Amino acid sequence: MERKKILVTGGAGFIGGNFVQYMVDKYPRYDIYNLDLLTYAGDLTKHKHIETRENYYFVKADIADRETIMALFEKEKFDYVVHFAAESHVDRSITDPGVFVQTNVVGTQVLLEASRTVDLTKFVHVSTDEVYGELDFDPTTFFTEETPLQPNSPYSASKAS
Repeated sequence: MERKKILVTGGAGFIGGNFVQYMVDKYPRYDIYNLDLLTYAGDLTKHKHIETRENYYFVKADIADRETIMALFEKEKFDYVVHFAAESHVDRSITDPGVFVQTNVVGTQVLLEASRTVDLTKFVHVSTDEVYGELDFDPTTFFTEETPLQPNSPYSASKAS
């Protein structure tokens, strides 16, 4: 059986990092590629116990770097992409919104474009509940797939984009 290749973006972050560890441990017949730029939120120390596994690969790269991402997809021909990578935190987005647009909008567009060049089976984009705005204080209300988008910060607007 041919090994399947999964690219996980943002795999050194909190949620993406937990996903990478789970996948490496649970699915040893899948090759897990952890792509992360290692900015303020990236931490590879959590992966010390998996870094020598034969199904784990780390790639330091910026998802908005079209040339690098296109070359990586051409070389590895990924089967799946799970896209966690993002600039986050509302306060940071207010002081420097440009980096949020670059990573969260342009970076996602680069990944989607690269995905079209290979025979990709599935692309999963992980976002944030903040794209839906705010909920009332009523504990019986919640967001659904039908909830209209109402981003109210540069962070949530870039994720909604």
